[in-house]
Parts: sequence; C-alpha cells; structure tokens
Amino acid sequence: MPIASVLIIDDDEVDRYALKRLIKKADIANQVFECENGKVALEFLTDFTDNTKKYPGEFPPILIFLDINMPIMDGFEFLEEYSKLRDENKLFNPTVLTMFSSSTNQKDRERAFTYKFVKEYIVKFPASAEELKETVSSLTGT
Repeated sequence: MPIASVLIIDDDEVDRYALKRLIKKADIANQVFECENGKVALEFLTDFTDNTKKYPGEFPPILIFLDINMPIMDGFEFLEEYSKLRDENKLFNPTVLTMFSSSTNQKDRERAFTYKFVKEYIVKFPASAEELKETVSSLTGT
C-alpha cells in the first residue's frame, strides 16, 4: 500500500525525473512533490496552512529524498533549517528523511546521520524500483 506523499529535493531535473519514475513504478506514494533546492523546499514546507488545504491527506510528506550538492541552499543547510522547523511544528515529526546523493564521501554520510530524523543514505541510483520499495518499506513500516 503506497504512502500518502514523498518530497524530492534535488537540483538535477533528470535525477528528479528518474527517481519519480522509480517511485511510481514501485507504487511507493500517491503524490510526489518536487523542489529544486533546499530553500524552495523549506518555503513549500512552511506554507503549511495552504498546502494542507491544497493537498488534504498528502501534506506534509511522509518521506523526503534530499540531495546534498545543490545551489542556493544545499542539503546540509536544509537539514539545519528543517531541524528547527521540526521543533516548531510537531506535525513534521513523523516525516522520514533519506539522503539521496551521488556523494560517496564517508564524511558526508556521517554528517547526515548526526540528524536523528535522517534514516537512510542512498547513493544515486538504486538498482531497481523493487530495491527502492524495500528500502522505503523498512523506513516507513508500510
């Protein structure tokens, strides 16, 4: 059974498209939101009142896929601000965050996991839609 919604935060349009196709193929989510950088994603997430009306039952997203290397606001800057947002609005607490990056740097991985809400670190791209579905299932309990 698919989860309500997923948010992809990635500056690469091709990577967003490919991940969105995998999500759809694996029947992971009913709704896929996309943002091209951390700043746009924070604006989307903080527009809570309008988005809960616009996307009833699908906002806030249950799962976020976050790239690291992006212009304007990168993944780590997003994590800092998102951490504050979670503290302010407890409705974001069930949201699971997964790093989705081309970085294989162990320091990036370790830094990501210093945030308790980051539950997985996936190096782009999973081998298959089935592999992605298994990972998401283990993260969300679905």
